[in-house]
Amino acid sequence: MLVEKQTSGHMLNAYYKLWVDAIAFEKGKRNNEVTWKAYTLVPVSLLMGINLFTLLYWTNELTHHNLPVLLIAHIFNNRLIDIFISIIIMYFIPFLLLNYLVIFYNQRYDLLMKIYQNVNGKLYRKYAWISLGLLAIPVILKWMF
Repeated sequence: MLVEKQTSGHMLNAYYKLWVDAIAFEKGKRNNEVTWKAYTLVPVSLLMGINLFTLLYWTNELTHHNLPVLLIAHIFNNRLIDIFISIIIMYFIPFLLLNYLVIFYNQRYDLLMKIYQNVNGKLYRKYAWISLGLLAIPVILKWMF
């Protein structure tokens, strides 16, 4: 499957640009083929999970509904472990699988690296700061008021 820059939507272009920048940034820091993939896949997937949580949190606050932001799986007799497992299942694993299949499966990132330019981690860092900021700001405001 060939990725063509002209036919992709703007959101897909942004997604690919983020990945190319993150991969180039981590590859530049780590020459080991195995570790740079994990050090790229895990943080970006975590950030995407944080964005989903933030979206659900904002939606819940703005609509004044009691929408569930976490569906707790009752697997163990320990509530904290159940909450931790639920967070991993709901906010991390789906993005980990999606990102692996879209970016890393069959080394698709090689093709993307040829199509899109990296900006030395600037886009990756900006995405991380914006993601964390969008989560922190409403939490801080709610705590203050």
